[in-house]
Amino acid sequence: MEFLTMNFLLLSITLCLFHLAPRLYAQTNAPVATNAPTPAATAMKVTSETAPIIEATRETLTKWVETKQLISKEKSDWASGKDILEDRVRLAEAETTTVRDKLKEISTAVAEAQKKRDELAAQNDKLKATAEKSKAMVIATEKKLRPLLPQLPEPLREKLKPIIARFPEDSEKSTASLAERLQNVLGILDQASAFNSTVASVKELRTFPDGTRAEVTTVYLGLSQAYYTNREGTLAGIGHPGPDGWVWKPDNANGKKILLAVHILEGKEKGATFIDLPVKIQ
Repeated sequence: MEFLTMNFLLLSITLCLFHLAPRLYAQTNAPVATNAPTPAATAMKVTSETAPIIEATRETLTKWVETKQLISKEKSDWASGKDILEDRVRLAEAETTTVRDKLKEISTAVAEAQKKRDELAAQNDKLKATAEKSKAMVIATEKKLRPLLPQLPEPLREKLKPIIARFPEDSEKSTASLAERLQNVLGILDQASAFNSTVASVKELRTFPDGTRAEVTTVYLGLSQAYYTNREGTLAGIGHPGPDGWVWKPDNANGKKILLAVHILEGKEKGATFIDLPVKIQ
């Protein structure tokens, strides 16, 4: 649109100069007549004198129009380039915002991960400290239990035989896991506690001082006292734990009493009866 306007302006100026030039020339070069009427202006052809002026004017106007067109084109290009640059700036700003949000999320995730790591490290340290305390407790308990194992009643020792076989000879040098050792200790303590709270009656083959062997019934009063007798109550004795195992002492005089206690436990005697038997207190 601006290009058409410039061409139209150039054409208009050229035509004006073409028509005005003869008149200007006539007015400047015609003789003055005082009384004669002014003749009507007539069209005058382009002469060799006016032609250069018109041509120079046309060239000047042409260059002016070209300059205006160039300026207009530069403005148009700049406007287009400006829009593109603005779009790129907006896109870059959006990408920058996205990157910042991502960095913020990453920073938050890293902080949370570090916090979790610190918590796990603290928990690990706590577990290690607990494990060390547990290990020290297990070692101390093993050292206390080891000399007591021979003092357990034979039926209980037979029941605990698999656990006793795994019991370490030297707690300080044991290569067994802490969990296994703790399980062994708790197994012995649980079984011993259960046995100590009951009155157990078991059948056994016992060798007597004269070398004879006979089947007897042994009654264990927990872990600390026991009595045995044969079927007739003629061979009887009393037992208690010693440092190297149980110590048995013949007591045939109380054989009938012990046999009565056995019958009560086995349900052969009805009703409860007070039985006076010797007890060794350590």
